[in-house]
Amino acid sequence: MDRPTLTLIAGSTQTKKILYDQLHQLAGDYIVVRAFAIDESLPHQLEDHVILYSSEATKTEAATISNISGKESIVGKRTIRHDYIDRLLTIPHGERVLMVNDDDPSTVDVIESLYQLGINHVTFLPFKRGQMFYDNIHVAVSPGETHLCPSYIPQIIDIGVRPFDMATIIKVMDYFQLDDSVSSKISERYIRSMIVLHRKILDAEKDALQTTEHYQNVVNTVDDGILAINKERELTLFNHRLEALFQMPAKDVIGRDLSYVVDTDLQDFIINGLEENKFVSMNGVDVVAFRQSIPEEHTTVVTFKSVNQAFEIEKTAQREQHKKGFAAKYDFEDILGEHPLLLERVRIAKKLAIAEHPVLINGETGVGKELFAHAIHRNSLRKNGPFIAINCSALTESLLESELFGYEEGTFTGAQRGGKKGLFELADNGTIFLDEIGDISPTVQAHLLRVLQEKEIRRIGGKKITPINVRVIAATNKKLEQKITEGTFRSDLFYRLNVLQLAIPPLRERLSDIHSLTNYFVTKSGTWMKVDQQVIEAFMAHHWPGNIRELKSMIDYALVVASGSTITLEDLPYHRLEPMNEKPATLPVSSIDAKDHYVILQIMKDRNDEGKTASRDLLSKESATLSHPLSPQQIRLRLNDLENKGYIVKGRGRAGTQITLEGEQYLAQLKLHNKSR
Repeated sequence: MDRPTLTLIAGSTQTKKILYDQLHQLAGDYIVVRAFAIDESLPHQLEDHVILYSSEATKTEAATISNISGKESIVGKRTIRHDYIDRLLTIPHGERVLMVNDDDPSTVDVIESLYQLGINHVTFLPFKRGQMFYDNIHVAVSPGETHLCPSYIPQIIDIGVRPFDMATIIKVMDYFQLDDSVSSKISERYIRSMIVLHRKILDAEKDALQTTEHYQNVVNTVDDGILAINKERELTLFNHRLEALFQMPAKDVIGRDLSYVVDTDLQDFIINGLEENKFVSMNGVDVVAFRQSIPEEHTTVVTFKSVNQAFEIEKTAQREQHKKGFAAKYDFEDILGEHPLLLERVRIAKKLAIAEHPVLINGETGVGKELFAHAIHRNSLRKNGPFIAINCSALTESLLESELFGYEEGTFTGAQRGGKKGLFELADNGTIFLDEIGDISPTVQAHLLRVLQEKEIRRIGGKKITPINVRVIAATNKKLEQKITEGTFRSDLFYRLNVLQLAIPPLRERLSDIHSLTNYFVTKSGTWMKVDQQVIEAFMAHHWPGNIRELKSMIDYALVVASGSTITLEDLPYHRLEPMNEKPATLPVSSIDAKDHYVILQIMKDRNDEGKTASRDLLSKESATLSHPLSPQQIRLRLNDLENKGYIVKGRGRAGTQITLEGEQYLAQLKLHNKSR
């Protein structure tokens, strides 16, 4: 027996294929289906028992193209494909969704079908062909017509071409008067597919309910109070801790406006606040409120943390910073020396510490610039925040940029999965120390200038702008003013950095500290060794281009090679003390005055070292024993000269006269001068 035929006419090839497959699967054993699509062009003449159209719009358009005749024409009704329905269930609750189809009636039809299926957690808006822009739309849904979706919408969901609904299938069966057993089989196949669809919806709803209950249980175990509001300011989350804090049950506040729970001041912080946290008191409990926006879900989350707990968290964060090395290690007490120049710099640095402006530290290599940076941070208002130091000259331009500003995943080959925070982000609410700032490239200079101006960073390869609150301390051994003249350093960056200045004196300008520094380094080494006086004198005469770092290095060398219990001249690396053996600069006094000064200062130092002072009479008597006798009158004149130069301090009566730190440095120069003659 020949099977009856049915002609299917659809608008597109894709729709034709889907509808043909549906009819063939349900009734292919009993009906022969011929399928045509308008976009493939129709035959000039079409004739059949039944013409089945995919939509009313298709019927209208087909009549203008082909001469179609049939005993019966059926305009099919369409429904939703169950195998794609779970895609819609992932859309956030309350989202406005654009529904896109090829004609307006079909678009409305899809929306109605979805609402009837229970997909009502979102609001569907119909797409209009002539409308170019849609405000506040982040998701578009389309039944196989995604090419019509506006390109600026970030998420597009294709739910596939819609199949015929059961009413259409029944119309076809009625026309061909298929017996009851055949109709039953076809209906059974269709209903089975509908059962799969509804099972998917029920499973999704069950999963959603379980997920909601799971997250509700999780937030209820948290010690912090947590609430969330949607874009309509309705409360969507209110955990157990918050119930106790506000003394309100969650069932009474969920779905209500935010104003039902909090006062106007706190409402303003949650809705409009620019700051990240706010101190509030709730029923006698002091708490800190932290707000966080989730733009993609149109949600604001507020966490309420007790003040005591916040303090404990801060302490924990500080311990973690120490573990990661993000903490200052030194304080002003760790800066060794008693020279007036150094003490004056320490005094200034303590004042700079309590300010919030950038600091530029100038000084030669090895003078202790980083030591001052650590101490400034530890005495600042940011002392509880991180302290991060980086040597800018030790890294290439690209590596320095990625370290300072971070990068997003996939920015370059070998980039860390998930991206990486830069040091500026890690130093938030703390201090970053940029050592050797004079060596950075023009590219990094421009990037750094923007960070200082805007107080925000954008990771390399990223688009997100992150505000930061970081104090910058920079250091250099270069003359930045000269580099500006040469065109290798930006003047605008210099003036941004050079708000507060600090110049660290070189060791050669504070030679009187050498003795105490030498003893400190020897003692710190854990060895019990003495230092010969000739070694100290040699140190006092050295130029020290490497400053304190060079001094420590020299002592470390001597401690290793020394064979006895005393470090002597023979234990020093002579090739590094060559400046000692060079002819010294001409003294600013005559050779006669220099000899007189040497005798007086040497006697005075010997007496001072014994805890005694030196009177003019004693100086006159002692000078005779040194084969360079000086009369009391000569002594008086020389003492006046030495006092004017700041080398001695004359006391009244029995107080006697004492040598100053500058006098000891001058004495070391005189000794070197005598040896070179």
